[in-house]
Amino acid sequence: MRILFILPYGPTETRVRSRLLLTELAKRHEITLVALTWNHADQDALTIWSERGVDVRSVPHRPRAWLPGAYRALRQPLQRIISTSPELARIVRRLLAEADEAGNPYDAVHVEHLRGASAANLPGGFGVPTVFDAVDCISELARLTWERNPSPITRLVARVEEEPTRRYERTCLASADVTTVAAERDAFVLREIYPGAQIDVIPNGVTCLSDPVQLVDDPVVIFTGKLSYHANQAAIRWFIDSSWPWVTRSIPDARLVVAGADPPGWLTSRADGRQIQIVANPPDMMVEIARARVAIAPMQYSVGIQNKILEAMAAGVPVIATSAALDGLTGNASLVARAADGERQFAAAVIRMLTDERHARSLGQRGFDYVRLHHSWSTAASRFEALYRKDEAMRWIA
Repeated sequence: MRILFILPYGPTETRVRSRLLLTELAKRHEITLVALTWNHADQDALTIWSERGVDVRSVPHRPRAWLPGAYRALRQPLQRIISTSPELARIVRRLLAEADEAGNPYDAVHVEHLRGASAANLPGGFGVPTVFDAVDCISELARLTWERNPSPITRLVARVEEEPTRRYERTCLASADVTTVAAERDAFVLREIYPGAQIDVIPNGVTCLSDPVQLVDDPVVIFTGKLSYHANQAAIRWFIDSSWPWVTRSIPDARLVVAGADPPGWLTSRADGRQIQIVANPPDMMVEIARARVAIAPMQYSVGIQNKILEAMAAGVPVIATSAALDGLTGNASLVARAADGERQFAAAVIRMLTDERHARSLGQRGFDYVRLHHSWSTAASRFEALYRKDEAMRWIA
């Protein structure tokens, strides 16, 4: 198949879904990748794909020049305002027209995220079967943020954003042939937003180690993720302020490792290099995870699937998570991760995992078996391929 794959960013290390999905699809299909580049990391990621033989069209994006004027469109969500790209939209439509004129049309268009829909002007339509991979429900994220984020400014922005985002999501759902998300909880909300939409749940995959790691004896706790993301910041702030003191009172030599991209200043200032350590932009996250006894996901609010949970399980490291973090998993998550919500309950779960080796190894093995069964990137790619082919069949029927 010929697939036009549209991203609002480069498929960098932190863009797990697009990067690893592309890896699978490119093995079997002809891909044209069109993406916005916000910085050097985006451009470097696209250069890698170009060197692999993929037809890449990068579109430099500098929204600051026109952003003040865009704010006059008060009914538009910020996600749309900052990602609108007339240049990318023109390139997409030119590619589609040239392919038709050459008698070799694209079989499907794949658009990732609400920002990708804005960059490509999805509501304008493509005339080609279109899969809109929303990934998460962004209006639901806004609702949860204004309810639960500790920052008054962040809550205010989320409150203003929720309804415009919901309206724009409705427009995108109506414009796509099929919409996909990573978790059922997001599909549930999107079906309420636009009951006529076809919405399929395709969970993220994860790359498993060949065998579970040998758990370390050291009492090391790890939190991973993109550290500039407000939900991750709210989670680790809650843990450090509420649960971590209980852990260190019981286990004075316990260490918390916070690993991820772009740590904020307030977080680095909390690191003392002894009980709390920051690993910024680690080159290989699985190496960091393998050095821990337990991984945590103390999310106070969440949409989609928490990749931090899948990655820890893929190494065989046991996971302790709040209900908000576990809700994105399929099946009975309580069997493969330890659920804990209150500050003392969460601390008690961490303490037990650090001191009860048999329990930790058992939970780590169950998580490892779970992701091998349910979270394969090959399976995820096959499910997307089925949607592309389904759209092709429906086009010929019509």
